[in-house]
Amino acid sequence: MSDFLEKLFHTTKAKDFVTLFKEAEEKYENPQEFLSEAAAYLPVRLYEHYYENTVPHSFFGLASACLVQPLFPEEARWRPFAQQAWFVTRERKRTPLNIDAIEVKREGSLEERWQQFEEAADNANFKDAFAWAKGFLKEEVDRRFFRQKSLAYAMEDTFHGGHKFLYLFQVWRMAEALNWNHAENIICPALHFLVLGPKDHSLSKIVQECWRQNPLASFLENKGGISNQSYDKAETAFLFGDQPGDSLHMLRTLSDSGVSLEATQEALLASAAQALSNSDAGKWIWPMRAFHFGCFIRHLSDTGPQQKTYALMMAAALLREASARSRGDLEQNRQLDEVARQLCPIDPFNVLRSVISHTDPYASATAVYAILGMDEDKKEELLQTLLSLAVKNDGDMCYGHDILYVYEVSDCYKRLN
Repeated sequence: MSDFLEKLFHTTKAKDFVTLFKEAEEKYENPQEFLSEAAAYLPVRLYEHYYENTVPHSFFGLASACLVQPLFPEEARWRPFAQQAWFVTRERKRTPLNIDAIEVKREGSLEERWQQFEEAADNANFKDAFAWAKGFLKEEVDRRFFRQKSLAYAMEDTFHGGHKFLYLFQVWRMAEALNWNHAENIICPALHFLVLGPKDHSLSKIVQECWRQNPLASFLENKGGISNQSYDKAETAFLFGDQPGDSLHMLRTLSDSGVSLEATQEALLASAAQALSNSDAGKWIWPMRAFHFGCFIRHLSDTGPQQKTYALMMAAALLREASARSRGDLEQNRQLDEVARQLCPIDPFNVLRSVISHTDPYASATAVYAILGMDEDKKEELLQTLLSLAVKNDGDMCYGHDILYVYEVSDCYKRLN
């Protein structure tokens, strides 16, 4: 199949791509089989010699498609893969990395092997780092250990707003979804970016110092919710604080007042969603990454109790930074909800499809508010509508962040208070 994938992912004409992708739907039994073949072929080609401002996105987008495709009706599950595969055709593909030639290193205990990986990664030695990584991928216990450690390591490096952590989290999730088939290939590009991309530990150093002084252990015992007044104060600190310490001090205030870890995570996600509404055109990527970060840390099941409070502090500091980078001169929230609630369309689904196509956020919000006031089954239809609208967008417009965001928002809406 590699010859076919070579043609599919290197075509430059939309018409040719459509023909080839229709052929793919006939060749492969289902989208999962296509993704498995693509995971063996693509990742080793999606890397850069120098990352700087060039950040890899198309494999991140395929991982998003992998996550959301079960939410589509059976007959539409190829759609997110078509969207993201077209994006892949336009992202630069390099000569394949020969990862098979890299020896497997497994000498020592789990901790000793991790130290060897960490030293190689710190020194930007990808060959040695990947040799130790390969040794962790063979057994389930080793893999689980390496997954936890590598994600914690990636969290420390906030180059491009935490994208290293997000990218690595996504490929780990994809590797698991594909039952660890081609795991080395799948993990490869995110590790390459993690090891060789520019490093930025300035924010994590601030957070580490605060965490050492007060790890906010009371969060682990607290059971309380967050009041509207406390939420307003927290949102102001997260989005409009002058310094990273403002958001971290707010976490301490919430912890001391009895608010639980879960309620604080919810407040952080709601604030991140508001930061997206506040962002200037073209700067949405920063709060989007902050929102993903807040969602992802809630799934770090292997993380120890105190590490969860550290991850929360990192998320709060990243959100404040993302808001500062994206809101321009804005000094207070855009009041999207107040405008949206003033009118109620009679046919909100058709209105929603139309106004999203015409890039009208206020009218779009109005339609969504109307749908949320309807029967429960309409909320599921809303999810399907938003997914279908997101997947119409070219993959290189939002890099797979849009379909991932719809997935996350739906999950938050169903499960959070």
